Amino acid sequence: METVHVAVDAASDLGPLDRIWRSFGYDELNWTYTPGGRAVFKAIGGLGDGPYWIRNHNAFTSGDTLSREFWGSTNCYTEDERHVPRYDWSVNDRIYDVYLENGCKPMIELDFMPHDLSRFKETGPKESWRYPPRDYGRWRELNARFARHLIDRYGKTEVRQWYFSSWNEPDLEYFQSEPGQTPRKESGEQLAARCAEFCRLHDHAAAGLRDADGGLRIGGPDLACRTDFLELFLRHCSEGVNTVDGSRGSRLDFISLHAKGTGLVDGRVPPPDFDKMVRREFLRYGAVIGRFAGFRDLPLVCNEWDIDVGTANGLHHSPDFAYRNGSYYPTFVIRSVKEILDLKAAGTANVGLITQWAFYFEGKRCFEGTRALFDPLGIRKPVFNGFEMLSRLGGTRLALASDDTEDDIAVGQCGGNGKARRTRGDEADGEMTAWDVIKPHRRVDGLAARTSGEVQVLVWNQEYDQYAEGVREIGLEVAGLRGWKRATVLHYRIDGRHSNASTPWVGMSRPDWPTESQIAAIREREGLEKYCVDRLTDVEGECVSLRFPLPVHGVSLLIVRKEDR
Repeated sequence: METVHVAVDAASDLGPLDRIWRSFGYDELNWTYTPGGRAVFKAIGGLGDGPYWIRNHNAFTSGDTLSREFWGSTNCYTEDERHVPRYDWSVNDRIYDVYLENGCKPMIELDFMPHDLSRFKETGPKESWRYPPRDYGRWRELNARFARHLIDRYGKTEVRQWYFSSWNEPDLEYFQSEPGQTPRKESGEQLAARCAEFCRLHDHAAAGLRDADGGLRIGGPDLACRTDFLELFLRHCSEGVNTVDGSRGSRLDFISLHAKGTGLVDGRVPPPDFDKMVRREFLRYGAVIGRFAGFRDLPLVCNEWDIDVGTANGLHHSPDFAYRNGSYYPTFVIRSVKEILDLKAAGTANVGLITQWAFYFEGKRCFEGTRALFDPLGIRKPVFNGFEMLSRLGGTRLALASDDTEDDIAVGQCGGNGKARRTRGDEADGEMTAWDVIKPHRRVDGLAARTSGEVQVLVWNQEYDQYAEGVREIGLEVAGLRGWKRATVLHYRIDGRHSNASTPWVGMSRPDWPTESQIAAIREREGLEKYCVDRLTDVEGECVSLRFPLPVHGVSLLIVRKEDR
């Protein structure tokens, strides 16, 4: 077996390691303070490299304050029979209290429209949330009172570290200026009118926040995918007439965007498009942002950055969702972090955070295959172990080089749920656009960092096809260990046999509802596990050399620790 050589220079310094992965999100915000939700947050807090920023929909949504799939509510705004507003922040407080108790910080969408404030209340509570307010003065006041309450409860210094945005995915059907609109089929004129209404909503939400404190951080538009909508929004914020005071433009502190790697198509899930998620989508958005000089350097907050679409889908929708239960998902996330950091270092995209839209689900079957950090029974999924690996990286990034010559995708192979594929010559052909051409990446690569007296190295082996098999032999060399005489090497692994609670579950014939003894056996494998016993070794020529096999869709974390004895 040919060896892939991975070389780390422990004496190098590529600057601070930007921890862009520290963000999670989910729809069902009322599950935050359930026993299951609190357990997840305790685990997030336990990662130790916080703060993690947490995003939800529905901060203003009307309802019964009980979550269900894709839904939640706070019922914070109602009106009495004389249309006098009543404000109740008690549910919001329960949510944000849990965040802060576990070292996390909110990333708040100022949505959706309270039923009593909706311009089209007659459509009923199942629809009225997607429309503008009937009174923009009251909408501004709602946002102002909300922000003042947060500052009173948590303090100005704290709340100024949070992110606020004015809606979720207004480029799609989640925002409509009147009933009957079909945003995915609208004309250019219809789009312009609908976006103009959204800009009015955004201006008044931003004004409300700044009535409370001009130092609060607000951005948008939490875009799903449409660059035509993005251009209209940025043009308004850059040079349009502010609908609150008639001034020019609307202040933006960050630009928020979404990216999805694949999705369900006719009962199958095509391989997640890695190149789209780490390169092409940022370039596509960047082509629009670059037209506005004042916004080119703003942080990009990709506050839904997901391996696929359809959080609650699972194995009963397609067996292909099995990759969410195993080692493919954490390996995909970890190698994405490296590629996005490289993109940022090159000055191509100023990515501030990427948010995994993943939490847990109440009432689902064991290892249902939902996109989640924890199984419905509270069992840690391998992807969370991936975040534990990332959390153990030190604060200084080191130079790392891989000599792997094998690509993660073959010529002609497709990825994602569109037309994207790798072409011969890596150029568009036929009906493809430049955004459909998949660029290959190395199968074996890595990311390295250090703290005082310790070097941490992540090494992975992955390709597009989740059903691929095979093993690569890795030769890892950590050089530049000046003054070191001896070192202990710790080796952690996520693959089909390590740190993977779904493996024993599969061995039990995939029970929907495991017995107590089965759950106990599954839990024995849920944590981050070592691949081998710790090894004490001599440091020769300022270098430690290691060899090990690494299966496809596997990732290793090696910690090389200086020993004085």
